[in-house]
Amino acid sequence: MKTILISLALLSSLYSYDAVHLKKFLDTKDCQHCDLSGADLSKRNLSGANLSGSDLTGVDFENTSLVKTNLWGVNLKDANMNNTNARAANFTGAELINIKCNNAIFKGANFANASFGNVTCKDLSIWSANFLETTFENVDFTKAGAAYAVFNDVDMTDLNITGAIFWNAKVTNSTLKKQDCDHLKSEEAFTQNNECK
Repeated sequence: MKTILISLALLSSLYSYDAVHLKKFLDTKDCQHCDLSGADLSKRNLSGANLSGSDLTGVDFENTSLVKTNLWGVNLKDANMNNTNARAANFTGAELINIKCNNAIFKGANFANASFGNVTCKDLSIWSANFLETTFENVDFTKAGAAYAVFNDVDMTDLNITGAIFWNAKVTNSTLKKQDCDHLKSEEAFTQNNECK
């Protein structure tokens, strides 16, 4: 029993937010370079908030609105973004490692220079999202809605886009698996200067 309690204490200490930072954020929706790791921010309207440069590891954003939120350079490792609406949010330079993102809405979001790793998203919407020099490692966007999305200078070989909707998407200067190049053609995506392996 003692071992279990110690283990739980260690786990909880992995993501322990700064209470002052959390209060500031909840009061103002503006907390840059803050430590909110492990905070429960589920079922909230955080649209238009500014969290640039903050530590958001392990944060619970489930069923939260992050519309037009500034998430520039944040660390979202292990964050729960299931059913999150992050339409037109700014994820430039963000780390999205091992996040949960089923039924997430990222329409029009900016993921320039962001990093995705060990991520599987079901029923994901990335319509009109921007992926410039974005990094993907072991990422599954199967059957995602990606119409009008823009991928430029991206290595997509470790990104699964099987069955994803890429109608009118724009994929340029990128590296893809041969079958994905064929898929984009069948989806009537605009492609240019890509390498198909």
